[in-house]
Amino acid sequence: MKRRLVFLTRHQEALSEIAEMLRQPHLQGWRWQIFTSADAEVQRLNLPLASPLLVSNMLGGAWRGGFWGLFFSWLLLLFGMSLFTVDSELARNIIFYSLPLCMVFFGGWEGGLLGLMQHNPALEEYRVHAEAGSFVLLVDVQMVDQRLLKKIMAMCNAEQIGEHTQRMWGFPWRENIYSPVTSAVPLS
Repeated sequence: MKRRLVFLTRHQEALSEIAEMLRQPHLQGWRWQIFTSADAEVQRLNLPLASPLLVSNMLGGAWRGGFWGLFFSWLLLLFGMSLFTVDSELARNIIFYSLPLCMVFFGGWEGGLLGLMQHNPALEEYRVHAEAGSFVLLVDVQMVDQRLLKKIMAMCNAEQIGEHTQRMWGFPWRENIYSPVTSAVPLS
Protein backbone atom coordinates (compact mmCIF):
# COMPACT_ATOMS: atom_id res chain seq x y z
CA MET A 1 0.00 0.00 0.00
CA LYS A 2 1.25 3.46 -0.85
CA ARG A 3 1.46 6.39 1.49
CA ARG A 4 1.86 10.05 0.69
CA LEU A 5 4.44 11.64 2.95
CA VAL A 6 4.49 15.42 3.09
CA PHE A 7 7.69 17.34 3.83
CA LEU A 8 8.50 21.03 4.16
CA THR A 9 11.67 22.84 3.19
CA ARG A 10 12.12 26.58 3.11
CA HIS A 11 15.28 27.05 1.06
CA GLN A 12 15.98 26.53 -2.61
CA GLU A 13 19.39 25.01 -1.87
CA ALA A 14 17.83 22.33 0.31
CA LEU A 15 15.28 21.67 -2.45
CA SER A 16 18.10 21.14 -4.96
CA GLU A 17 19.80 18.74 -2.55
CA ILE A 18 16.57 16.80 -2.04
CA ALA A 19 16.02 16.58 -5.79
CA GLU A 20 19.54 15.24 -6.27
CA MET A 21 18.95 12.59 -3.59
CA LEU A 22 15.54 11.54 -4.97
CA ARG A 23 16.87 11.20 -8.53
CA GLN A 24 19.25 8.39 -7.65
CA PRO A 25 18.82 5.41 -9.98
CA HIS A 26 18.06 2.87 -7.24
CA LEU A 27 15.12 4.94 -5.92
CA GLN A 28 12.61 4.11 -8.63
CA GLY A 29 8.85 4.18 -8.30
CA TRP A 30 8.71 7.17 -5.96
CA ARG A 31 6.35 9.79 -7.35
CA TRP A 32 6.98 13.25 -5.96
CA GLN A 33 5.61 16.72 -6.59
CA ILE A 34 6.27 20.16 -5.17
CA PHE A 35 3.44 22.41 -3.99
CA THR A 36 4.48 26.06 -3.69
CA SER A 37 3.64 29.58 -4.80
CA ALA A 38 7.18 29.96 -6.19
CA ASP A 39 6.41 28.01 -9.36
CA ALA A 40 9.07 29.79 -11.43
CA GLU A 41 11.90 28.69 -9.12
CA VAL A 42 10.76 25.07 -9.25
CA GLN A 43 10.41 25.13 -13.04
CA ARG A 44 13.83 26.75 -13.41
CA LEU A 45 15.31 23.83 -11.43
CA ASN A 46 13.40 21.43 -13.74
CA LEU A 47 11.58 19.78 -10.83
CA PRO A 48 8.03 18.36 -10.86
CA LEU A 49 5.34 20.85 -9.83
CA ALA A 50 2.07 19.75 -8.28
CA SER A 51 -0.41 19.17 -11.09
CA PRO A 52 -3.56 21.29 -11.52
CA LEU A 53 -5.57 18.15 -10.71
CA LEU A 54 -3.94 18.05 -7.29
CA VAL A 55 -4.03 21.78 -6.57
CA SER A 56 -7.64 22.27 -7.66
CA ASN A 57 -10.73 20.33 -6.65
CA MET A 58 -11.47 19.21 -10.22
CA LEU A 59 -11.69 15.47 -9.49
CA GLY A 60 -13.94 15.92 -6.47
CA GLY A 61 -16.20 18.31 -8.39
CA ALA A 62 -16.45 15.93 -11.35
CA TRP A 63 -17.43 13.01 -9.11
CA ARG A 64 -20.07 15.05 -7.31
CA GLY A 65 -21.39 16.54 -10.57
CA GLY A 66 -21.65 13.11 -12.18
CA PHE A 67 -23.49 11.74 -9.14
CA TRP A 68 -26.02 14.58 -9.10
CA GLY A 69 -26.47 14.33 -12.87
CA LEU A 70 -27.33 10.64 -12.53
CA PHE A 71 -29.63 11.30 -9.57
CA PHE A 72 -31.61 14.01 -11.36
CA SER A 73 -31.83 11.97 -14.56
CA TRP A 74 -33.37 9.10 -12.61
CA LEU A 75 -35.88 11.51 -11.09
CA LEU A 76 -36.69 12.88 -14.56
CA LEU A 77 -37.15 9.35 -15.88
CA LEU A 78 -39.32 8.34 -12.95
CA PHE A 79 -41.68 11.29 -13.33
CA GLY A 80 -41.47 11.51 -17.12
CA MET A 81 -42.30 7.85 -17.74
CA SER A 82 -45.18 7.94 -15.26
CA LEU A 83 -46.73 11.12 -16.74
CA PHE A 84 -46.23 10.43 -20.46
CA THR A 85 -46.76 7.21 -22.29
CA VAL A 86 -44.31 6.42 -25.04
CA ASP A 87 -45.72 3.81 -27.40
CA SER A 88 -42.56 3.01 -29.32
CA GLU A 89 -40.20 0.63 -27.57
CA LEU A 90 -37.27 2.09 -29.49
CA ALA A 91 -38.05 5.65 -28.31
CA ARG A 92 -38.50 4.42 -24.73
CA ASN A 93 -35.12 2.65 -24.81
CA ILE A 94 -33.39 5.70 -26.29
CA ILE A 95 -34.82 7.94 -23.56
CA PHE A 96 -34.13 5.39 -20.83
CA TYR A 97 -30.44 4.98 -21.75
CA SER A 98 -29.41 8.29 -23.29
CA LEU A 99 -30.86 10.69 -20.69
CA PRO A 100 -28.91 9.29 -17.70
CA LEU A 101 -25.75 8.93 -19.77
CA CYS A 102 -25.93 12.53 -21.03
CA MET A 103 -26.73 13.87 -17.57
CA VAL A 104 -23.80 11.97 -15.99
CA PHE A 105 -21.36 13.32 -18.56
CA PHE A 106 -22.75 16.86 -18.37
CA GLY A 107 -22.74 16.79 -14.55
CA GLY A 108 -19.16 15.49 -14.49
CA TRP A 109 -18.03 18.11 -16.98
CA GLU A 110 -19.78 20.97 -15.18
CA GLY A 111 -18.62 19.76 -11.76
CA GLY A 112 -15.05 19.50 -13.03
CA LEU A 113 -15.16 23.05 -14.35
CA LEU A 114 -16.51 24.32 -11.05
CA GLY A 115 -13.89 22.28 -9.18
CA LEU A 116 -11.12 23.96 -11.18
CA MET A 117 -12.09 27.24 -9.51
CA GLN A 118 -11.83 25.78 -5.99
CA HIS A 119 -8.80 24.90 -3.91
CA ASN A 120 -8.28 21.27 -3.00
CA PRO A 121 -9.43 20.91 0.61
CA ALA A 122 -6.86 18.15 1.17
CA LEU A 123 -4.06 20.72 0.74
CA GLU A 124 -5.57 23.43 2.97
CA GLU A 125 -3.34 22.66 5.95
CA TYR A 126 -0.25 23.05 3.71
CA ARG A 127 -1.44 26.08 1.71
CA VAL A 128 -0.17 28.55 4.33
CA HIS A 129 3.37 27.20 3.92
CA ALA A 130 3.13 27.19 0.11
CA GLU A 131 1.86 30.78 -0.03
CA ALA A 132 4.72 31.88 2.21
CA GLY A 133 7.18 30.73 -0.45
CA SER A 134 8.18 27.48 1.23
CA PHE A 135 8.34 24.23 -0.71
CA VAL A 136 5.92 21.46 0.28
CA LEU A 137 7.05 18.10 -1.11
CA LEU A 138 4.40 15.44 -1.66
CA VAL A 139 6.06 12.03 -2.05
CA ASP A 140 4.18 8.78 -2.76
CA VAL A 141 6.11 5.73 -1.56
CA GLN A 142 5.46 2.11 -0.66
CA MET A 143 5.27 1.19 3.03
CA VAL A 144 8.65 -0.56 2.75
CA ASP A 145 10.42 2.63 1.60
CA GLN A 146 9.07 5.00 4.23
CA ARG A 147 12.00 4.74 6.62
CA LEU A 148 14.50 5.31 3.82
CA LEU A 149 12.61 8.37 2.60
CA LYS A 150 12.41 9.81 6.11
CA LYS A 151 16.16 9.35 6.56
CA ILE A 152 16.88 11.03 3.22
CA MET A 153 14.67 13.98 4.11
CA ALA A 154 16.24 14.27 7.58
CA MET A 155 19.70 14.39 5.96
CA CYS A 156 18.46 17.25 3.75
CA ASN A 157 16.89 19.12 6.72
CA ALA A 158 13.32 18.72 5.50
CA GLU A 159 10.61 18.59 8.15
CA GLN A 160 7.82 16.03 7.89
CA ILE A 161 4.45 17.78 8.20
CA GLY A 162 1.98 15.11 7.08
CA GLU A 163 1.28 11.52 6.09
CA HIS A 164 -1.76 10.25 4.23
CA THR A 165 -3.06 6.96 2.92
CA GLN A 166 -3.45 6.32 -0.79
CA ARG A 167 -7.06 7.46 -0.93
CA MET A 168 -7.66 10.05 -3.62
CA TRP A 169 -6.92 13.66 -2.78
CA GLY A 170 -9.87 15.93 -3.28
CA PHE A 171 -12.31 13.66 -1.48
CA PRO A 172 -13.39 14.35 2.09
CA TRP A 173 -13.03 10.74 3.23
CA ARG A 174 -9.25 10.56 2.79
CA GLU A 175 -7.45 9.50 5.94
CA ASN A 176 -4.90 11.82 7.54
CA ILE A 177 -2.65 9.58 9.59
CA TYR A 178 -0.07 12.04 10.79
CA SER A 179 -0.07 15.81 10.84
CA PRO A 180 2.13 17.68 13.30
CA VAL A 181 1.13 21.04 11.80
CA THR A 182 -0.60 22.76 14.69
CA SER A 183 -0.25 26.41 13.85
CA ALA A 184 -1.41 28.17 10.71
CA VAL A 185 1.60 30.49 10.79
CA PRO A 186 4.65 29.27 8.84
CA LEU A 187 7.93 29.12 10.68
CA SER A 188 10.67 31.43 9.41
